Amino acid sequence: MQESLWFDSLWPVLVAMPFLGLLAAAVSKRSGPVIRKGKVLRHDGPARLAHWTHALGTVFLIVSGIILGSRFTPAFVTDSGNTALWLNVHFVFAVVFLFGTFYWLGNTIISKHRFREHLPHKNAISSTLNHYGALLKIKGAKMPEEEKYFESERLAFLMALGGAALMVVTGIIKALAHLVDLPGEFMNVVTWAHDIGAALMVLFLLAHIFFGALLPFAWKALPSIFTGYMDVEAAKHEHPAWMKNVADVEIDNKEKDSSAGEEQK
Repeated sequence: MQESLWFDSLWPVLVAMPFLGLLAAAVSKRSGPVIRKGKVLRHDGPARLAHWTHALGTVFLIVSGIILGSRFTPAFVTDSGNTALWLNVHFVFAVVFLFGTFYWLGNTIISKHRFREHLPHKNAISSTLNHYGALLKIKGAKMPEEEKYFESERLAFLMALGGAALMVVTGIIKALAHLVDLPGEFMNVVTWAHDIGAALMVLFLLAHIFFGALLPFAWKALPSIFTGYMDVEAAKHEHPAWMKNVADVEIDNKEKDSSAGEEQK
């Protein structure tokens, strides 16, 4: 009996996810940085939703893809039953990945400054060398005034952006191949590109987890991706350039509140 593949029968769900992600972004209410009880809001709810849906989708797509086999790894399943099972797992997390990716994209289109704050500056390499040189106490290295995201994170973002774009475009083509016949040579190129995109994401994830979660100096900011908030004093130390802008926002808000109070009188 032929195993049921969700890529064959549930493909409309995949088609719907980009639209659903963009729609969800359009109706999401975003919050700027605010300070409450000694903590600053670094990642609001929509930012955390975009991060975790994209991250979980990516991780499990990579895991299931490795199990199924790639151009760089052997297949760990060979019989049709287990292959179908892991293809269906791949389908589920493709759905999660597409929603998270297009939800992030929608938020980025609406608020372009959220995209710009991820992009590296022209001094990104020298800032990164100084940052980690200062942490390692290398003579002459001076800690730069970092913004909301370190310059090293901004450089890594380019790798993640390229890898995700490759995975999305080639993944859609590979899903389409379940419905229509596409030339074998063309699909070979698509598969190579898909697996290269996945390899880039693996490299990004390893660096992201190592520098963003495992190393002790990252622990001050780590809770913010779960709760949204980071300790103010830690933020001033780790992200002084960003916190100067947050302080300006706080002053502006107080001035607005003061003006509103005067008008009510």
